[in-house]
Amino acid sequence: MQEQIQTQIQTQNQDAARRLPLILILLLPLILLLASPAEAQDHAYTLHARLDPATHTVDGEGELVWRNDSRVPQDHLFIHLYLNAFEDEDTVFMRESGRQLRGVRFQGRGSIDLTRFELEGHDLLVNADDEIEDDDRTQLGVTLPHAVPPGESIRIQMAWTSALPPVFARSGWHGDFHMVAQWFPKIARLEPDGTWASFPYHGHGEFYADFARYALTVETPDGWQVGATGVLRDESSAGGWTRRLFEADRVHDAAFAAAPWFEERWASHTRSDGSEVRVRVLHPPGFARAVDTHVAVTLEGLAHYGAHYGEYPYDLLTIIVPPRGADGAAGMEYPMLFVTAGPWFAMDGLPIALHDEVTAHELGHQWFQGLVATNEVQWPMLDEGLTEWITGDLLRRRHGAHASGIRILGLSIDGFELRRGVALRGKPTPPPGRPAHAFQGGGYGRSVYGRTSSVLETVARTWGRSRFYRALGGYARAQRFAHPTPEDLFAAFDAEYGSWMSRRILRPALMDGAIQAQRVVAFEPSASGTRVVVQRDGLPLPSHVLLRRRGEARRFAWPSERARMELEVEGAWESVLVDPDHHNLTDPERRDDARGEPPAGPFARFLAWVQWLLGAVGP
Repeated sequence: MQEQIQTQIQTQNQDAARRLPLILILLLPLILLLASPAEAQDHAYTLHARLDPATHTVDGEGELVWRNDSRVPQDHLFIHLYLNAFEDEDTVFMRESGRQLRGVRFQGRGSIDLTRFELEGHDLLVNADDEIEDDDRTQLGVTLPHAVPPGESIRIQMAWTSALPPVFARSGWHGDFHMVAQWFPKIARLEPDGTWASFPYHGHGEFYADFARYALTVETPDGWQVGATGVLRDESSAGGWTRRLFEADRVHDAAFAAAPWFEERWASHTRSDGSEVRVRVLHPPGFARAVDTHVAVTLEGLAHYGAHYGEYPYDLLTIIVPPRGADGAAGMEYPMLFVTAGPWFAMDGLPIALHDEVTAHELGHQWFQGLVATNEVQWPMLDEGLTEWITGDLLRRRHGAHASGIRILGLSIDGFELRRGVALRGKPTPPPGRPAHAFQGGGYGRSVYGRTSSVLETVARTWGRSRFYRALGGYARAQRFAHPTPEDLFAAFDAEYGSWMSRRILRPALMDGAIQAQRVVAFEPSASGTRVVVQRDGLPLPSHVLLRRRGEARRFAWPSERARMELEVEGAWESVLVDPDHHNLTDPERRDDARGEPPAGPFARFLAWVQWLLGAVGP
């Protein structure tokens, strides 16, 4: 009997041992849930905004869930309070910008008054440092009651009042129109090594933050329309106020626009998998004709950008068309929302109107910097420079090879040539790979926008657009939601072209400001033959040399490894031209690229003068 019992126990133990792996597999999710810290959650903002259009203020409250994603325990936090850039004329933004942005001047103060910032009952505003930079309160440093270990999260309760300025530098009000941006306390990004990317609101450069979930509730008087970051999930009215809840996931900011007269237009874009992106346009009355163009450019851009840089991942995109007089809010991007620009009318046959340019550009920002979230202050070329190139590329596709520029009397000037002129003429500027605050005045636009796009277009023209799309598309896809740096961009191009691309071309051009200056040194035609000497300095770009005479042309390859090339060609030739296909947009002086070319006619000289003028007075 005892042996039978022992045998039965052994059998049961063996059965239990066989069942144990299955039990562990079934219980594994529960084990992991119990083992993980209860407070370890994704970054999240729950925000409630009540807009008072009479006082142009927003009363806000909410909760911030912040997770320490670094490798280092953190006992401090840094918060951005960017509306304080408009408190007075002594802030960093005002000093660096000269109290203007894009020609719109500062007309009145704005601010954000943070009244509650609590963690577990501890008032974090006590002993907070609200002037990390002298005369500037756009950053706030707070000390935590205890260090937050890597991987763990905390919940902070917030309340504040934002006073909007007369519309200026991307935010504010004009009449009944309110663009509410950079309006809430936003935590700075903590880098993996434990350093904080906290900085004041600079005169150049924009913003940088972690991806998070946003639940944004906006209250406005009844009868008002609201466009916001996120998808509308709920709407209700009570006591003369309408409340709308917008939700968004994996975005790094939230903004909204409100007006009582907004008219609405809907469109849709179908992704490659058959799903739809809904496009919502809110615009002033009388702008319907211009909205046709905004919608057409947006739909074409969603297809073109999506094909090359990855599909737009959100289900809604909202476009705000500001009214006349609200130029200070125009031309700015936010996740799932952008503000375009342009007059109320649209003219067929004028391809480069402001509608096309601004809409293509702000839509492009949904990828660069929206989906990759680079540090726009440290490396603005990864934001504005890349976006400027894809803008010109979309307009080139939409209107033809030369119509990404301007059209005069039926003749067009290449838009990338215009950008080259803007980039290379005028006062010397730092290379585009420098931080935003390294630039002064128009140098920021000439370098970050103009020079970056000129270098990129040079690569695309020299080695082919297909390879360029693969390289930039590889970067955009691999770095989605990843906060990349220039090294990641260079690595993507090296993967497509070889390690020489960043070493010999991109890094010298973008980080050091290198160019390729090419010229004809000698052109000596005679009955016995023609002698040609060409010289290049700087970037080792391959090119061609074209000889012409009546009814005949002959092309010679000029390899990148040869800085100087001498040709002895049989017969007398009438002219020589270096880089006949205009691949190199980094050459600051084109007048020495040819000899023997017939003089330009008066209209051609006029167009050249226009290009020079645009370069001289560029942004």
